[in-house]
Amino acid sequence: MAESPAPSQTDHLYALANRGDYDQLVRYIRNHDDANVRYGAAGIVAESLEEFTAQVTPQIRRLLVESVLSDPNDAVRAQVVNVLLAIDESTIDNIITQLEMDPQSTPTDTPYPLILTKWHSSPRAPLRFLAVVGFGRVGSQSTIAKLRTTITRETDLRVLRRAIEEAGTVGDETFVSPIQDHLRAGNGEFQQSDTEQIERVKEAAVDALIQIGTAAAYEALVTASRSTDEQLKEHVIGEIGRFGAEETVDLVVDELDAETNEELRTEAAEGVITTFTESDFEEGHAVRQRAIEKIAEDVSIDVSAEFASIVDDSPYESERRNAAWLLGQLESSNEDAASCLVDALQADDAYLRQIASASLTQLENAEVESEIESVLETVEEDSEVHTLASFVQSALQNTAAEAKKS
Repeated sequence: MAESPAPSQTDHLYALANRGDYDQLVRYIRNHDDANVRYGAAGIVAESLEEFTAQVTPQIRRLLVESVLSDPNDAVRAQVVNVLLAIDESTIDNIITQLEMDPQSTPTDTPYPLILTKWHSSPRAPLRFLAVVGFGRVGSQSTIAKLRTTITRETDLRVLRRAIEEAGTVGDETFVSPIQDHLRAGNGEFQQSDTEQIERVKEAAVDALIQIGTAAAYEALVTASRSTDEQLKEHVIGEIGRFGAEETVDLVVDELDAETNEELRTEAAEGVITTFTESDFEEGHAVRQRAIEKIAEDVSIDVSAEFASIVDDSPYESERRNAAWLLGQLESSNEDAASCLVDALQADDAYLRQIASASLTQLENAEVESEIESVLETVEEDSEVHTLASFVQSALQNTAAEAKKS
């Protein structure tokens, strides 16, 4: 078992770190004959991750990966995995991929995937992390059982979160119950009190249940949507639409009426749009109509700002288009809705521009007219934006004229 190197060696390693010579420290980790020096060098790198990660090169990362794959000492390996996790968790996936490609090339005489079982029983959390990543890849009945055991018993939050993620990828029904238990878990049940990590575990649990996709998984999410844990509830409401549109549209629309919880309204708006984007062609119209009717019947506050933020900020064009369309269907709207739709007239997405122009014609004239005039004054007359803005202006003028007649 590796332990801290002699004081003189430790002083030398710290001196290297103090002057930023991480290349030499990594060479010690990879090549030094003394396991204690390798362990000490890896530990010192782990203590100065912020400075180290700023200097990481592809060559340094490659040497660290080689160390994980070939070092004969598990204590050293665990320290190096900790460093790699801080740099980029996907590197661990790459390590497992390399073991899959060359099963005999393992750090011990135990071939892949049997070595995963050895790491799974380790007292060192980074090695257990390696194991659960591998278990998700193997997906046999034996590894599924080990993943389930990890979800039930693991107290290291990082390992637990990754085990839950792998369970979602595998998608086995037997994961539902142990995953659901973590939606109810409190901080006192874990070794660490890192609130951010605990929230990541719960978010992973929600996402895994959606991936599993069974009736039991759905019921677990519905239960979680009633939680007193506001952050968990918000995440469930924002994501549950991925489960299936017809099942979830009523649930997420109900949460739009959360007058005193802006975060929940925002997540509910995203959940509504998710029900649109996740519905297939045949159910799409029915889902949209149901959402509009429910909003009109059950939502007592103006929620156009929440949908406007999706038009403004979503990285997905399908979400922006659906939110822009919905803004034109709401019975009430505010200046945020008008502004975001006017801005969308100049979006790169042609479909979004057309949807935005149609929705603008459904808003109150006073909210739109001055902004449309500003657009017409600033864009080229032969541009598509000018054509769309003129269409909106003409439609609003016709609506106003008809209103006067009546």
